[in-house]
Amino acid sequence: MDTVKNILKGLRDATAYSYSWLVICVIMLLLISGKEAISVGFLIKLLILCVWGSLCFTLCFGNKGIKKKGFMFSLTCFYILFIPVEIFMFYMMGIFKDFGSLSLWVVFLCIVAILYIISLMIDRFIMSKKAQIYTKKLSDYKNKNLY
Repeated sequence: MDTVKNILKGLRDATAYSYSWLVICVIMLLLISGKEAISVGFLIKLLILCVWGSLCFTLCFGNKGIKKKGFMFSLTCFYILFIPVEIFMFYMMGIFKDFGSLSLWVVFLCIVAILYIISLMIDRFIMSKKAQIYTKKLSDYKNKNLY
């Protein structure tokens, strides 16, 4: 029961966090572009996108079976589950119209690729270094207690 409760708490927190930040970003973009209003339909679609993203995040990063395979596996699963729905929702929200312009697709793909590469670098360089430090300290502690 605690596992389900923790999953629901994580889902609630992730949805609230992502939705509030996306609404703030949309409001800032509207202020910059000179538009005066956000439609309720747009906000509902944004909420659906946030709920789906939170569900994917909770599934990919909170599931013990997926977690055991490593961060990059979890991240790849998240991208595979989330990005197609994100693109569909962008069409539904009117961000992508028709097929979308080439420049819009290039920007979108560059953002996805850059975030994936940054995550890869964090995993490879920072997290592996921390794992090495942790392993060394653990072995030092074991050696100290043996003698």
